[in-house]
Amino acid sequence: MNGQVRALLRENNRREKGLSPEAQEKMTDIVVYLRGQDLSQLTQEEIRRDIQEMVLAAEARGERIDQVIGEDHRAFCDEIVAAVPRSSRPVRALRAVSVILPALSVLLGIWTVNKVVHTLLAGNPPLYLTLTVGEVISMAVILLTGVAAVEWICHTALDKEKEEGKGRGFLRLWAICVGVAAAILVPGLVWKAPLCTVFLPVAVVVTFLPALLSWGLSRCRAL
Repeated sequence: MNGQVRALLRENNRREKGLSPEAQEKMTDIVVYLRGQDLSQLTQEEIRRDIQEMVLAAEARGERIDQVIGEDHRAFCDEIVAAVPRSSRPVRALRAVSVILPALSVLLGIWTVNKVVHTLLAGNPPLYLTLTVGEVISMAVILLTGVAAVEWICHTALDKEKEEGKGRGFLRLWAICVGVAAAILVPGLVWKAPLCTVFLPVAVVVTFLPALLSWGLSRCRAL
């Protein structure tokens, strides 16, 4: 995150504290929705600032947030987003990569520590770590599931409440969690064929590399 975005983010967080509790709650949903749009971080915060200023001015007149942006918050945001020029394909690709890289670094770190611990428990020096086919598949499933979950949360943040019983909703969530857990655990247990052997110092460097790349991309104003 570059300095301009960081400064605007702090200013928006400070300004939002001046809103009523109702407006703060709805602004949170709006911000989550904006995070899932094809917008740079700077543009997201600029839109957030403009909406905040509108709501603050309205509340100073004794009006509620819905009297300013309407009852359909999603339509209001979509109209604003549609007015913003669409990013180029390379920028969109880099933006997507910058989201995945930190999670990949965390997964690689967990894998490295797990392998070192298991190797030590087996009584062997952890200089070389074996990566299996199943482990690669599991990490890929975790990454894709995480990205899909975040995208779903962002894009449904402003959806109107669905008329669904709590029991049915809980069962559906439970089924999804079980399915995802199975998709993550089964490959590692079934496909144990070695894919490659990694020298421990190389594994450490590879673990931190995605995080460093993500930090570098975050400094780019276009993202």
